[in-house]
Amino acid sequence: MVIRLKTAVIDSIEETETRRLKLLKVSSKSDGAKLTLELPDALSDTLNTNDAITVVIDSKPITKGEQSKLYVESTVFKKLERNGLEVVGSVGGLRLVFTLAKPTPTQASTFSSERFFLAIL
Repeated sequence: MVIRLKTAVIDSIEETETRRLKLLKVSSKSDGAKLTLELPDALSDTLNTNDAITVVIDSKPITKGEQSKLYVESTVFKKLERNGLEVVGSVGGLRLVFTLAKPTPTQASTFSSERFFLAIL
């Protein structure tokens, strides 16, 4: 099942303690979702604070992924379903945290396999 956050906004792009890494924070108040992702400088250059974006997460490759600002394949490390959904994953060794306040069972099943795909459009 695809998770689509159409009203997401980039809240901040912060420096990290590790050189050449940025911490991207995205939220969608209408969906009750938050995404935090560590990215190398080169991948975060096309993204700006306060940009309105669409985030698509799927357990299968995303057909329009190559046309997006960012397209990654992630590995699931931990999935918790208490008071919502929290997924901790890795993108090439960098940390990804996704939370969803009120997930449907099909949205939660997106993270049932060990891999998922994320696109920022």
